[in-house]
This record gives sequence, structure tokens and C-alpha cells, in this order.
Amino acid sequence: MRPPRPWIARPAPLLLALVVFIAACAEDQPPRVSTSGSSPTAQAAFPVTVVDDDGVEVTVAAEPRRIVTFAPSMTEIVFALGLGDRLVGVSGPSDDHPAAARRIEEVGGAGEFGVDPNVERVVALEPDLFLTISGGEQWKAKLRELGVPIVTLNATDFDDLLADIEVVGEVTGATTQAASLVEEMGARAEVVAAQTSERVSCFFEVFFGQTLTTVGPNTFIYDLLERAGCDPVTSDAASDYPEWSVEDLVADGPDIYIATPESAQSAEAIAERPGFEGIPAVASGAVVLVDGDLVTRPGPRVVEGLEQLAAAMGSSGG
Repeated sequence: MRPPRPWIARPAPLLLALVVFIAACAEDQPPRVSTSGSSPTAQAAFPVTVVDDDGVEVTVAAEPRRIVTFAPSMTEIVFALGLGDRLVGVSGPSDDHPAAARRIEEVGGAGEFGVDPNVERVVALEPDLFLTISGGEQWKAKLRELGVPIVTLNATDFDDLLADIEVVGEVTGATTQAASLVEEMGARAEVVAAQTSERVSCFFEVFFGQTLTTVGPNTFIYDLLERAGCDPVTSDAASDYPEWSVEDLVADGPDIYIATPESAQSAEAIAERPGFEGIPAVASGAVVLVDGDLVTRPGPRVVEGLEQLAAAMGSSGG
């Protein structure tokens, strides 16, 4: 069974479903190339042609005026570029930032698992641009047959996110806004980097239930952890989102234990779990909850997540 898209249905293990879905989407991406010849900082000129992260060459004939997004991160990028008034459709309830996004028509809920867009609803909105992430090859093919230009983007790390924002700026005509946003985010990330000379070890909890799930290398969250001054104890993980035993975690001895409200109600709740008292970070009270949306949505607010993670690294006193 394929995992549900968490921005449409919110199962209990929300964060786990989200990061695993993103990981599956990000595998084996082809290089992105713009064939339009336009610069991210130059005045946009249409038509614009790009090769997206599905390897599909997409031409946007004219500056889009009716945009549909099918991922909360895309919704946030469009608003951050000052184009919220052009959004006519979003994926579902998880498109909740900024508040204005909640008033836009939702197009999700179709398909066997209720995680696909309703094709008829999308077409009725007459979009001239559809922004999404990977997956859904069948419904994408159907929308393309009906003349809807679809651009697929997947950020594998922070630098790739900045590149994605520039591409969104290119295909929407907001190149100047995108360049400004990328510059601001990059500058804030550099401030974090300058403050992380003292590195600590950490563990990131994706989900805790019958098993404990974390992040391995080559994941978006792992990249943020490293940028925030953490050397994750899961560096030798064999998969992107491995299960980790409490016994191994005690032996790993992380300085900081990080979780989100989607996985743990509080730091106190984590400390009360059987066996967790033996984890050095838990024993010393260095348990920090960060906003899950800020570290799992590859959008403009991820730099806030990076700053939260960096602040968490300082809680060890190391």
C-alpha cells in the first residue's frame, strides 16, 4: 500500500508519513535545466521552458495567472513570492500557511487512497500552471493530456530548495522576488553556520510508536541537522528513515534529543518512556521539540526550522 499524502489525510504518524513520502519522491532526480535562457534575476520573458525533477520538459506559454499547488511547500513558496492572489487551488487541509491559504479551494481527495487531485475539479479551475512534487504519474499524465502545464520539484537538501524557489520564480514570472527570497534565506543560513563552530551529537526522532524511527544520511532533515551544528549519531544508517533501538541509542550517547509535537507530546513524555532514562541527552534534560512543519516542508520557512535546530544544539551546554 502506498503511503497517504499527509497534507490531505492526517494519520497519527503524520511526520513519519511525510518524510518517507518526501524521501521516495526525491530518489534518482535528473539534473534540472532551464532551456529558456532567462536568468533568475532578469526580467521574466515567456514562453519559459524548464526540465523539472520528473525529467519532463515543461513549457509555460505566458505568465501564469491561475495557479494550483499540490503540496503545502509549493503553496508557501507561491505566497512568499507575492503571488497568493493567483492561487486558485491547493491540495488540502495541510495547506495552512499563511492563513489565506486555508480559504483557497481544495482539489485533493480523489483516487483509491484519497490522495490524488480531483482531475475534473482541477480542470474546472482553468489553471495555467500546476506546481507539485513527485509521484502520481497517472493523474499527471491525465492532466497533461487536458493541457495543464505541470512542474514537479523536489528539494533534496537546503541548497536544492533554494534552486527550486528560483525555478518557481522563473515559471511564474517572479524572478526578482525569487532571487530576493533566496538571498535572504541564504544569508540567514550563513548566520547559523557562523555560530556552529562547537558541534554536538544529536538524535532526531521522526516517529515513536511500536518502533523508533529516525533519519539517515541523504535526507532533507539530516542536511538541516548538519547545518545546525549537529553530528547525527545515525550517520552509519543503512537507509534514509531507519528504525533505531533504544539500546543502540543509549550506546550512541547523543548530546541532544530532538523530536516534534507530531511524535512526542513533550520532553517530559519522552523521559518517561521505558529505557529512555539511559540516553545521555534525556538524562541531562537536553530534549527539545521543534516545529515539524518547519523542518519537513521544503519551503521558505525551513530557514526558521534551521534556526530552531541550531538553538536546540546550544541546549546541551556544549
